[in-house]
Amino acid sequence: MYRSMFAVVLGALVSLVAVQPAVSQEITASPSSLSFSNTYVGKVTGSKVITITNVSSGTVIIQSIAFDCPAFGISAGVAPTSLFKTGTITHYSIFFQPTAAQVYNCNFILTLQDNTTLSVPLTGTGLTSTATVSISPTTLSFPNQAVGSTSSSQTFTISNTGTSSINLTAITIAPPSFTVGAITLPATIAKGGNLPVTVFYSPSQVTSETGAIDLTFNKIPDKGVTVSGNGVTASSLSIATFSTLPQATASAAYLATLGTSAGVGPFTWSLASGSTLPSGLTLSSAGVISGTLASSVATGTYTFAIQVQDSTSATVSKNFTLGVYANLKDNCANLSFNVPGTSTPITALTDLGTGTYQGSQGGLYPSGSNVRPTTHDSDGVAFAQGIQPLDSNGNPSPTGKYVLLAIGESTAQNEFNRFLPIAKADPAKNPNLVIVNGAQGGATPKLFVASSSYYWSTILNNYLPQNGVTANQVVAVWMEDTDGIASGTFPSDITTLQSEYETMMQSMLTKFPNLKLVYFSPRVYAGYSNGVGKPSNPEPYAYEVGFAVKWAIQDQINGASNLNYNPNNGPVVAPWMAWGPYYWSNGMLGRNDGLVWDCEDFSADGTHPSSTFGQLKVATQLLNFLKTDTTTTPWYVAH
Repeated sequence: MYRSMFAVVLGALVSLVAVQPAVSQEITASPSSLSFSNTYVGKVTGSKVITITNVSSGTVIIQSIAFDCPAFGISAGVAPTSLFKTGTITHYSIFFQPTAAQVYNCNFILTLQDNTTLSVPLTGTGLTSTATVSISPTTLSFPNQAVGSTSSSQTFTISNTGTSSINLTAITIAPPSFTVGAITLPATIAKGGNLPVTVFYSPSQVTSETGAIDLTFNKIPDKGVTVSGNGVTASSLSIATFSTLPQATASAAYLATLGTSAGVGPFTWSLASGSTLPSGLTLSSAGVISGTLASSVATGTYTFAIQVQDSTSATVSKNFTLGVYANLKDNCANLSFNVPGTSTPITALTDLGTGTYQGSQGGLYPSGSNVRPTTHDSDGVAFAQGIQPLDSNGNPSPTGKYVLLAIGESTAQNEFNRFLPIAKADPAKNPNLVIVNGAQGGATPKLFVASSSYYWSTILNNYLPQNGVTANQVVAVWMEDTDGIASGTFPSDITTLQSEYETMMQSMLTKFPNLKLVYFSPRVYAGYSNGVGKPSNPEPYAYEVGFAVKWAIQDQINGASNLNYNPNNGPVVAPWMAWGPYYWSNGMLGRNDGLVWDCEDFSADGTHPSSTFGQLKVATQLLNFLKTDTTTTPWYVAH
């Protein structure tokens, strides 16, 4: 009997050993393990990088990557991927986001094409906070505020009803027309304590806008407050420009144009008595601050008062602050960019209208318009109104979810990562909506056109699952993606990109069968990258990308069969397409709505928007679009 039992146990052990995949001898990981700091549940750590090296004598294919527990995820890296010779490497960025208060001992598992594996141990500890935070009210509205003026304050209160203190570590506001009163961070809120926060609204133009205030804490996930306001024409002369001017770069050129509201032109600008600008800058009577900051100007914040007088001798003044930051050695001299071969500055598509760029008409949509054609808009609204929670198989379910997915390369990845915490904390976001960043470094359209692309695989096998959703639940996509430097000149450098966009639409519908809506954004201004190393998206290519988007959407509007989304017109092969936020602007020369890009909005390569300033500009534009567009509010905003 005992021999029989021993044989059964031994057989089971042999069988267990037999099914275990062999440990790969073809690749190594450096470091060989990762340990993350103690992290509160719901918070996420910064990413740590693992370098995988081919130590074999031939090609190695990493077929898939996975984690054996849900507390870890990747923020960069792809699979399948090939390491073609000894010594070649690939990188994976891994983060820790605990879901429970416990010690995690897990593994990052790389499976090779020959079914061997390499496991990288991961450790971290999840903590639970005993602080309990609530916000009241969660919505603030500032109606009918005169342009150039500042509203009376409104207050929301952060209350801690838990049994331990908590720190408010950061406040992020989008858009910048909303500001908060002076508050020293980090701010400790004791158990049972309250922290009032005052909010002001100062519109710079006649418009309606919505946004959010993101509150970051040290022990709990972000919380937020929804803000909205509308600017109206001032009744008397005022200075419309924000009191915080665009950033300046040490020892670099600078340009800022001031604006007025109301009053009777012409207007005459001057420095107020006793005020001076940083050395090297001057203010013209037309209201333009320009020049090159002297090398003696130190980094820091400078304050001064500027006044304007209209033709009736009415005079108003305003205090301004100008931040001077370190020179990162990108091409800060490129404050604007001209149409190639001319001395005429490039005009943003939204301002170009029926005008032309090298023979091609402007505007986001046909006939130089920035407004979606009525029929196309109504079709988009119908799709939006039909969006509902889905289960993992894509079937309607009252307990299900639906997904907004970001697709693009590294710039989009960085920008969307800045958008995510603000969006997730915003009380206005629909609770059924899950927002997933699927953008990846190097994920260009020419690589996305193949349905077998490893970028698609990484989205399907990693980015969606680690957010608890599936491809069947993706209903909308935001996309910012380019190929980088193209051969030829306009428009030959753009028509290929247009074709790739159109092919991608068909691939997307195959990958995400319930996808209804795709929104495009262009590249941001890229002039500061020109002449810096080998820029991936220099001007004028970054600007011209907008035409590839415009023409692809125009093809769909004109009924191209390869982009058909209407079953009444034949087989459905693509989602409905439209512009999302358009945020290209000609450097500091700007555009009509006042949006500018200064050198400090970018990292040292002049290509990637900086985490401090540039990424937030994109996040602000995207947030406002999603909360106000006719085809997004039915599913993005809570009802």
